[in-house]
Amino acid sequence: MVVYDPIEGRVAVFEAKYFHTIEDMEKDCEKALQQIDKKMYAKDYEEEYDEIFYYGIAFFRKRCLVKRMISD
Repeated sequence: MVVYDPIEGRVAVFEAKYFHTIEDMEKDCEKALQQIDKKMYAKDYEEEYDEIFYYGIAFFRKRCLVKRMISD
């Protein structure tokens, strides 16, 4: 999912994953961030926006962990 803020020149790219063990949530957030980077989900926005935020989200049952990375 991608959320745009054209007024402030920002974009947020989200990758969410559902996993089967709570112990792996942190690692799974990192995997989601790596997927955003590897598949270049933000590539189309680099020229038009000043800031790009990546959010890796891992779900386990009713729990959620979110990690953020800011594009260089």
